[in-house]
Amino acid sequence: MNAKKIYNKLQDSLNVADLFLREGRVQKNLNENRRALLSYRKSVSLALKMNDSTLLGRCYTSMGGSFRRLRQIDSSLFYYNKALTIFKKTNNELRLSNVNNDMAILYAFQNRYDKSLEVHLNNIEYIKNNHSKRNVAITYFNIAYSYYKLKEYEKSLKYLDSSEAIAKKDGFKFRLSKVTDVKGKVLYHLKQYEKAYQYQVLHKKYSDSIFDLKKQKQIKELELKREFEVKKKDLEILANKKELELRSYVLIVILILFFTLIIGLLLWRDYKTRAKRIRDKFEKEKLKKEILSQKIKVSESELKSLIADNTMRLEFIKRLSKQIKDDKNKSTSDDVKNYANVLLLKLQNQIGTENKLSSLQDKINAVNHGFDQIIIDKFPELTKTEREVCTFLRLNLSIKEIASIRNSSIDSVKSLRYRIRKKMKVPKNQELERFIQSL
Repeated sequence: MNAKKIYNKLQDSLNVADLFLREGRVQKNLNENRRALLSYRKSVSLALKMNDSTLLGRCYTSMGGSFRRLRQIDSSLFYYNKALTIFKKTNNELRLSNVNNDMAILYAFQNRYDKSLEVHLNNIEYIKNNHSKRNVAITYFNIAYSYYKLKEYEKSLKYLDSSEAIAKKDGFKFRLSKVTDVKGKVLYHLKQYEKAYQYQVLHKKYSDSIFDLKKQKQIKELELKREFEVKKKDLEILANKKELELRSYVLIVILILFFTLIIGLLLWRDYKTRAKRIRDKFEKEKLKKEILSQKIKVSESELKSLIADNTMRLEFIKRLSKQIKDDKNKSTSDDVKNYANVLLLKLQNQIGTENKLSSLQDKINAVNHGFDQIIIDKFPELTKTEREVCTFLRLNLSIKEIASIRNSSIDSVKSLRYRIRKKMKVPKNQELERFIQSL
């Protein structure tokens, strides 16, 4: 049973099937033939799955033997024939010999001694050459017994002598008991009464010897049983002790869990209190941030307004410059000079608008306080122009607006944006303005 557990874990179906067969044979020897048949059937089921014909044939042979002991002759004959069919196909002479031997015993069980004798005689040469001495002695005895039942006493005596010789030489006491019993009866029928009496005495001697052995085995069995009972009680005491220890451990674990739960609840309450404080603090910070953000938005609005004014100024200066140049090219008269003076006066008036640019720069510095230093520290490779553009991008100014402020082309601003993105290693999936605002 222990071996079977191991083979089951190893998923070794072949050895598990073999152990079911062996288990059945032990049960048969204990005369528990119905239990033996259940074990054989489990072995057969596994043997069929693995398509192992030899194992299947062995199972059928053993099943035939158990059915014979249960006196279910037809079933016994059925399984013996199935085993014969398998071993004939596989040319397994040793197994064929075993099955034939069992078939001969079955025929004798049915009082078909002529049929039993025929099988034994056909099988004897192979048994002598390939089987153990014990099997040879048994076969000789079975042949002799069949002849005895058929009243061919001389032939019976011949095979009894052969069986007796082997049994004496190898000390097979049980076989000697059987042989001397039948031999005494054969000699009686042959009217050799003195020899018959001697063999009956020998039979009693061997029988008593076997009986004594049986008694010794029974005593040993009782001793082992008692030893087993003592061990069983010791194990029960040990089991009770372990159970008591286990209960103590369980109680300790429950207490630990209880106190852990209490501590956990206290820690949870403390956590909730601290979490509320942190949440309140966070809300205050959030409110401050919103106020600051609002201020920034107002500042940005003012900046955009100033930028628009600056853009208008630049556009005005461009138009005025063009107008002066055109007029100057057209005429050299005093009137033109006077007109130029008028235009210069207009330009002087525009200086007031230009002063707004310095105001714009002040606003930029106020909103971006410390930002330029952050850019220098993190990205020292950026030029002053690129840093200035970063400042405008932080204020969410468009490319067109930046171009107007810088008095440069839109393409120039785009080129600057590309170089800034490359130097800052901005991810492709992120906007440059968002990246700069997150610094």
